[in-house]
Amino acid sequence: EMSEMKKCLVILAKTPDLSDVKTRLSFIIGKNNTSVFYDMCKNCIVDLKSKLEYDTIVATAEKEGASNYYWEGFNTFFAEGKNIAEKQYFIFQQLLQIYQSVILIGIDIPQLSKKFINNAFICLEKNNQIIGPSTDGGFYLIGSKSNIKKEVWENTEWSCAKTLQTFVRSLKPKPYKLKIFTDVDEFQDLSEMIKEMPSITSKRQVKLIKWVNSIEK
Repeated sequence: EMSEMKKCLVILAKTPDLSDVKTRLSFIIGKNNTSVFYDMCKNCIVDLKSKLEYDTIVATAEKEGASNYYWEGFNTFFAEGKNIAEKQYFIFQQLLQIYQSVILIGIDIPQLSKKFINNAFICLEKNNQIIGPSTDGGFYLIGSKSNIKKEVWENTEWSCAKTLQTFVRSLKPKPYKLKIFTDVDEFQDLSEMIKEMPSITSKRQVKLIKWVNSIEK
């Protein structure tokens, strides 16, 4: 269906029942703690939902994920593709047929706020693409007003210190860079993520901060 909204925030995420989530983190803090963390990240996405400025959609990594009860209360769709490059390409290709601007994030970045997302959309009005660099050399956010060629996604070296660098090398003009943030892959990322929380935290973010402070390796 056509949306009245011109903008869309998309969260690309795995569904815990159907995929292993956060395997490196789970190795350190255990599966139960990891699933609590993942649930809290999902809760923080509720804070990013906007009634007036943009639509919010969860793009699930698995076909069955789109109808899984885990995402109850969210609009979902299946991000087709056999790897991260194809899935991200598919998301933009599909949604830019409906929306003028699309911002894609992961689920493991609970320190973002609605204010931050709104500001990102404002930056996107002035730029064709925006990117949020993460401390590990990747990126936690990519926004675009036009399709990014399949080759750009395919020629990117994923999950390494050169991800952002290899992704932007063939983009012209270069995307506008947003603030650098830590997405959570490793145990030590949890404390960094807490330091990056907005000055005004939501109840859901406060709950996450308290939980992180309570867990031991």
